[in-house]
Amino acid sequence: MQQRLNASDALLLLSLVGICVGVACALSMVLLHWLLHLPALLFMEGNIEGFEDLPILLRVLFPLVACFILVLFMHYLPKKWQKVGVPYVIERLNYHKGNLPLMNGLVQFISAGIALMGGLSIGKEGPAVHVGATFGSRIAMRLGLPQKHVEVLVACGVAGAISAAFQTPLAGVLFALEVIFLEYQIAIILPVILSAVFSMAVSHLLLGPITLFSFDRVAVLVLNADTIMALLFLSLAVALLAGVFFRTQELLWRVNHWPLAWRFMLVGVVTAICAAFVPEVLGAGYDSLERLLAGVELTHILIVVLLTKVLLTAFTIGLGIPGGMTGPTFLMGGLIGVQVALWSFAGEADLEVISLFALLGMSAMMATSFQAPLTGLIAIVEMTHSPEIVLPAMLVIATSCVITRVVFKQDSIFVERLTSLGLHSKARIRVHNDSDIKHK
Repeated sequence: MQQRLNASDALLLLSLVGICVGVACALSMVLLHWLLHLPALLFMEGNIEGFEDLPILLRVLFPLVACFILVLFMHYLPKKWQKVGVPYVIERLNYHKGNLPLMNGLVQFISAGIALMGGLSIGKEGPAVHVGATFGSRIAMRLGLPQKHVEVLVACGVAGAISAAFQTPLAGVLFALEVIFLEYQIAIILPVILSAVFSMAVSHLLLGPITLFSFDRVAVLVLNADTIMALLFLSLAVALLAGVFFRTQELLWRVNHWPLAWRFMLVGVVTAICAAFVPEVLGAGYDSLERLLAGVELTHILIVVLLTKVLLTAFTIGLGIPGGMTGPTFLMGGLIGVQVALWSFAGEADLEVISLFALLGMSAMMATSFQAPLTGLIAIVEMTHSPEIVLPAMLVIATSCVITRVVFKQDSIFVERLTSLGLHSKARIRVHNDSDIKHK
């Protein structure tokens, strides 16, 4: 096919196929969304984040049962099918010319659904990225496209997944470029944009608008000595939090040789203990941030909820539960933003200031953890339609990213994970002869 297509025909083909990939991503996310509402309808009166309102026995049983089902599910699968997640997508781009097996994508979808329905502290966006990238890869392989076109359609799948999950098409495009490909490639922009736009349109059509939390307005921050100090304090807090999140996972990667059943059931037990004492950390946890922005106090001290969420999420993902980190980083950042606002303004912070710092924390935590500053910035602007946060967000994001890279010597969590496995972490470096690589 590559001999029959000129540049214009190739662009048209990739654009049309990219749209199809985006629609497929949206449909898969809609299906996952509907599946996650099953336990909510049965046990939580339709509130997908209502884990803390459950009786304590059910709160404890949910994660235990979910982890037990995951162990049974994974036990009968070949080990090659158990490799899932964003690092796996980057690995396949590096060493296997973007060939993502269909079965791994299916396992990712099912296992993430089980974990999320059980209230485990993970996000659905990482699994969505894997599934979306698989759609792009399989369609490209079916059409017999050359590798450079395979990469374009994989990028379409990644962008479509993020766009459908958050209804943020531009952030989806930037996520594909900054997080997966680790560079900006003009040649792939147009098909990726179309994939993101159509994915967001289908998601909006079938699910309606996705709102992580609501607020009346955010404060317009006047930059003076006090506010700049507060923003720098937030930058440092985000960098420290991202460091704790990463280092905890790094420690747990060293025990990934333990049997899968032990690791997964250990996650179930620890999550059940947290469910009994700090139920706000179950599931995505966006309702906790929603309450804070509405002026309602949490059952537990905010800093306790925040640290428990960070450690539990790192523990869950570090021990191999197939889930994402994008959603949890947004929540962690929002919580640390609220905490910094309360500390910095000594009780004088109104809800508008608290909302502003929550948004700044969300964008900075996501950007710092993945070293994707533009993605973090644009995602929050698209989700909240609050352009007034751009200037302070740029300051907080840039400062926290610099601290993380220069002081803590920390790269993107996905890159660090690949490095820990002895794999090359730069997706733009392609391997054309797999036999030349001693793949670990």
